[in-house]
Amino acid sequence: MSLSVVDHASFSAQAEEFSRAYAAGEEDEAVRIAIAALETDPAFAPPFESLWWLCGELLARRKHRLGLELTERVWKLGYNGWRALYLRGIFLALNREIEPAAEVLDSARKVAPANMQKEIALLEARLRAMAGQISTALELFREHLKFKKANARYIAAALQTARRAGDDDLAIRWCRRANKLIGETAPRMRLLAEIYFEREEWQKARNAAEAGTQIARKNKPLGRIAARAAYREDNGIQAINRLEAQLTKDKDWTEGKILLCRCLLVAGRDAEALRILKTIEAGSDCEVERRELAARLQGAGADVAPDMVPITDEGEPKPRRKKPGSGQDSEVKKIMSSIPVDFLPRWNEETLAARGNPFAAIMRMAHSVRTIMLRETMAKFGRHELGYLWAVLEPMMHVLVLSFIFYFIRLRDTLGMNVVLFVSTGVVPLFFYLKTYGGLTNALRQNRPLLNHSLVQPMDIFFARSVLEFFTQLFVFILFVSFIFVFVEKYTFGSALSVFANVFGLWITGIGAGLIIGSLASLADSIKNVMDGVNRLVYITSGVFFTLDRMPPQVAEYAAYNPLLHFVDGVRGNFSPLMGGSRVDIVYGYSWAVAILVLGLIADRALRRRVLDR
Repeated sequence: MSLSVVDHASFSAQAEEFSRAYAAGEEDEAVRIAIAALETDPAFAPPFESLWWLCGELLARRKHRLGLELTERVWKLGYNGWRALYLRGIFLALNREIEPAAEVLDSARKVAPANMQKEIALLEARLRAMAGQISTALELFREHLKFKKANARYIAAALQTARRAGDDDLAIRWCRRANKLIGETAPRMRLLAEIYFEREEWQKARNAAEAGTQIARKNKPLGRIAARAAYREDNGIQAINRLEAQLTKDKDWTEGKILLCRCLLVAGRDAEALRILKTIEAGSDCEVERRELAARLQGAGADVAPDMVPITDEGEPKPRRKKPGSGQDSEVKKIMSSIPVDFLPRWNEETLAARGNPFAAIMRMAHSVRTIMLRETMAKFGRHELGYLWAVLEPMMHVLVLSFIFYFIRLRDTLGMNVVLFVSTGVVPLFFYLKTYGGLTNALRQNRPLLNHSLVQPMDIFFARSVLEFFTQLFVFILFVSFIFVFVEKYTFGSALSVFANVFGLWITGIGAGLIIGSLASLADSIKNVMDGVNRLVYITSGVFFTLDRMPPQVAEYAAYNPLLHFVDGVRGNFSPLMGGSRVDIVYGYSWAVAILVLGLIADRALRRRVLDR
């Protein structure tokens, strides 16, 4: 059925010609006829069955004005169903008549079939947002947006609408849902990064921006956000690295150069700061910051060009007035100039002035160690109590396997002592050494970002990790021996002080070995691999499988050179008189333990810079 007026001769001829070409499948010819008719004949209107197709072809050819004219003609001829309204709304929008388009689409949505209402609503919401009707648009998005099925343009419009409405929490939720269901995109990660940056959640902003740069590596805005967030995190080393990386591909970023200069100045790298400063053109948007940095460099003795120096109202350079305090003392400057760059951000006038107060230093160290221990606990065991189960399960597996071997093969070697107790009092004490050693070998490298906090010292990290391992293994030891006493066999216990003295010796040996190998590994990674093999030999020869008393004298003479064997035998002797061991020499064990600890501290101080540079 045609909607045209059949008694109009010119219209009838063009309509019949169009219908004939359309029916014959000559689409290009049909579109040509329709375009010519719409441009020349005010009465032309296509048959009803071809209206949807013709509008689609006009859309494809970007004939938006003709499409709007076509929908207005069929509207005047009486066809006002949802499809005509929908098409008219689309062409109104494409002709920049946004508010009328939104109103027409609202009418179309109310009479459209259920399967089309969602699509029309999302298009209407997008137009409402463009027209500045944010609250109405946001309600439509809330009601109709389904992330699994929605077009990416609608999701982007919904996120921008939530952002303009000031509902950042909703924007974050929608971003995360879209990323989870349909994958991350650079624009969404940028939106997340911008929100987090405005909230001063620097780490989240940097993480979001860096995730976006993984998708679009050349995206400058994302790279800039990541660099600015790293700077705001007060992490000097990371900020310098991030800013330098961004500036290699974003050479015109003046703000980045200013931030990099500030970081380099704090790190004592004045020459590099001056080189960057010279690349900043005079008269830029950051001219005040540029002159301020130039003044700081000049005050530090750098050769700064006169045009960089701040100018007074009279046109003369501002005089440099030195601030009183320890930072201006020549001896302090000399000391600070010899400090490794990686540690320099911690030193300032406040911390230098407070160094003479031992109580304050102890309190700061205690606070740092406590905070790092909490961080290490969460990292190692997780945020839930079940994470601690692994600290018990690992030695339990060792005990069960070895108990099985002893029970069926070497039961006689336990001298009447319960097999499980014999193995437990060998394995669990040795874990004081093994776990402490393993925790300290990579402690400094894994916690390097913490060193940029003024209150954190490298020794705080070592102490926190070692104390955490000591109390973890002590808890496991008490749990094992208590369980055996209650459920396996009641034994006669010796001296708690003796047990503590022996496990303490194992612990400080582990600290020293961890510091030595962690430092020497900076020279060659193979050193750590060799030590891992040595520790397997230590496991076999340190009293887990035997005691000194039960060994032949000619063998025991050489086995006694192992200081860890004396500590393990010393622990076991407190659980059975027959295992006490007349050959245990705790003084010999402690001599080795203290020597290893001292060597570890020396190796750490000598090679710490190399460890941090890796």
